[in-house]
Amino acid sequence: MVSLCLLPLTLQAQETVEAPAATSSQSEEALPAGAPEAVSSPANPLLEKLRGSGKTGIALFLISVIGFSFAFERIVNLRRTHICPQGLAAEADARWKAGDIGGLKKLASERNSTLGRVILAIVDHRNASHADVSAIAGDVASREMRHHLLRAYPLAVVATISPLLGLFGTVYGMIGAFESVALAGEMGDPSIMAGDISYALITTALGLVIAVPALAVYHFLRIRTRLLSLSLEEQSSHLISRWFGPEAAGQTKAGES
Repeated sequence: MVSLCLLPLTLQAQETVEAPAATSSQSEEALPAGAPEAVSSPANPLLEKLRGSGKTGIALFLISVIGFSFAFERIVNLRRTHICPQGLAAEADARWKAGDIGGLKKLASERNSTLGRVILAIVDHRNASHADVSAIAGDVASREMRHHLLRAYPLAVVATISPLLGLFGTVYGMIGAFESVALAGEMGDPSIMAGDISYALITTALGLVIAVPALAVYHFLRIRTRLLSLSLEEQSSHLISRWFGPEAAGQTKAGES
């Protein structure tokens, strides 16, 4: 009889104990479904930031492509084999001493280089005076090396324009941020400025990322052009002094006597 009276209380206690467990299990089942939405993030945050740079980012990307093209062209063409190849001066001197003018011209033409064109100019004006030959050879060499310097100049332009465009994006983004605050008024949320400030900082970073390598490559190419110019000048002067200097004149007189 007592057990029959306590039976409803026992069933009620079991229901009370099972209810929290069921609630707990339901919350555990609901958590995984909501968890991905809470921690969801872009697949590629960097790409999303680049897309957020807008038209300024597109302009910076185009400028970077132009700068890379000029840098690649300079690295390919500004080589010693295109300016003053190894051994060309020695071969030219040997053919000059042998009196093989035709072979010397052929050698200079086949070795398509600045030194080869200087040798052709020297051979074509071999009947002129020493001073005139030196001036002609110097003009040919300096003109070609100036062209090499000018072809590297676009990298300096890229290095100058990129940070300025990044600064323009910064100013534009900050203007948008302050306009958003002005429109929101006193009740506005400061987070509304986040998009505009992010735009401003991304464009600044892109401008610097493009400008720093472009400026470094430009100065590297300038130094390399100067070094190759010195080597070209040294070899050209050596050939002219051997072919038209006092030593060559003494050899000519000794041969005539």
